[in-house]
Amino acid sequence: MAYAAYLESPGLHLVKSSAPDRPQWLVMDVIVPSRDALSVRRALIQCPDAGILRCVPGLDENRVRLEIRLAPHRVDEVMQRVMACVPCGQLGPLISWRCHLRRHGLVDGL
Repeated sequence: MAYAAYLESPGLHLVKSSAPDRPQWLVMDVIVPSRDALSVRRALIQCPDAGILRCVPGLDENRVRLEIRLAPHRVDEVMQRVMACVPCGQLGPLISWRCHLRRHGLVDGL
């Protein structure tokens, strides 16, 4: 029997873009066993407007954190693809693209 632990975010903070034709990207953190990271990548290749930004190994080296960039209208599809291909994992909160950049020190405060 497969087990998956998925976390919920208390809220999502979006920043309105001045250009209406550009999608407002979101970033989702997914923690999976390292042996399943390739399966997640292959599943997301078939999903337009979604892709893995970074693959960060965990401290125990048996798990990795995938940072997935996606369009807001693809959230359900990405979650379904991840849950279908990984027997256990952890979905983190959705954050805006600007918050993701700030987390990595690439954007100063809003």
